[in-house]
Amino acid sequence: MKNLKFIIALVVFGGGLMLFGSATFQVKETNQALVLEFGEWKKTVREAGLHFKIPLIQDVIYFDRRIRILDMPEIIVITSDQKRMIVDAFTEFRIEDPLKVYKAVRNERGAENRLSIITNSNLRKVFGVQELQKALSGERGELRQSIRDAVLQEASELGIEIVDVRIKRTDLPEENSAPIFQSMIADRNQVAREIRARGEEEALRITSKAERDRTVIMAEATRDSETLRGEGDAVAAKIYSDAYDKDAEFYAFYRSMEVYKNSMKNNDTSMVLSPDSEFFKYFSSMEGK
Repeated sequence: MKNLKFIIALVVFGGGLMLFGSATFQVKETNQALVLEFGEWKKTVREAGLHFKIPLIQDVIYFDRRIRILDMPEIIVITSDQKRMIVDAFTEFRIEDPLKVYKAVRNERGAENRLSIITNSNLRKVFGVQELQKALSGERGELRQSIRDAVLQEASELGIEIVDVRIKRTDLPEENSAPIFQSMIADRNQVAREIRARGEEEALRITSKAERDRTVIMAEATRDSETLRGEGDAVAAKIYSDAYDKDAEFYAFYRSMEVYKNSMKNNDTSMVLSPDSEFFKYFSSMEGK
């Protein structure tokens, strides 16, 4: 009898535990929950802790409330100039309204699939109106903002908050890289040739001006030197003339000494002249006898 009572008590206790377990649910700080009654929304629970529900009638679906990252596969987009390019991006999002998500896609997996479709669609749309060169030029801030705004508008209808849309990489397909790079190299070479030609033209202009200035400076210097030389010769002639007027005999003697000195340079003392030549006048005596 005692064993039977113990068994009954144990069954009742176990049943009570099961009933309590089916009548409660726990919400973590990182989660939020929807309470459904016969598949229809009853309430949304965001407070962490232990909560109650009606067993067998109400069900609970959990949604993550943290910021999550949706890393999407690379896609190929067509730019406005009909060029193909690879875009690799990811989305940071958070489930803001779990009821909207439940009504639209039922669960988190459905939310990720729908958000991936929305993001890819807007990536193609935004890059589709850009030329390839601009899309590859690194101006990602403006493009990212345009994509984010477009995704944000559509995702908000699903109860999803878009934190950011980031572009990890933009590149050319392998089959398109070589001709594009060759075209870019040709363009850069053309620019380099134009700059080099302008530089050579400028160098020629500067050189021509320098040569012209040099010619003018040399001509002016030659003119000034000839003027100075002429003035010097005139002064020298006047000095010689004044010296001759003061002492003609001494002047003749001095001039003869100058001639002797100049004619005997380079250790050459041989002369072929008549002995009674006027040239030897001062060889014998200073008086010229």
